[in-house]
Amino acid sequence: MSAARSTAHEPAGDDQVSGRLPAVKALTLRQPWAWAVIYGGKDVENRRRRTAYRGPLLIHAGQNADPDPEASSRLLWTMADPEAFRQPRAAWQAREAIIGVVHLADVLTDSRSPWATAGWYNWAFEFPSPIDPPIPCRGRPGLWVLPAAVAERLAGIV
Repeated sequence: MSAARSTAHEPAGDDQVSGRLPAVKALTLRQPWAWAVIYGGKDVENRRRRTAYRGPLLIHAGQNADPDPEASSRLLWTMADPEAFRQPRAAWQAREAIIGVVHLADVLTDSRSPWATAGWYNWAFEFPSPIDPPIPCRGRPGLWVLPAAVAERLAGIV
């Protein structure tokens, strides 16, 4: 992406991947929500802003966990795919790491997903795929582009 097309949500600059590797976007989510997107059937992320980006999206588990772990645990036990709880615990416990990739298919305001929140933009995900083991990486707010060294580690995966 050129600097002329860059927005506040789509940074360009020194960590922009150039040359042979595509600039795949990443999204940082707090745990356990990052895990839920990759393993638990969470097919929507609710955001206050929309994005024009569509395509592969790396899911990054942020440094901090959800501030209300009891509420998130209750919701996960109610909503998540029961088979998901048999998945590797490394992704559940990962912090500051890329744990998987999804396809950002659309941004809606009226998703029928049980994970969707009315009045928010519902970023619709498809085809979740884990990256095991998780790849350590610092995150950023909003959509961001991986540092070149991390992108090289993911070459062939994304």
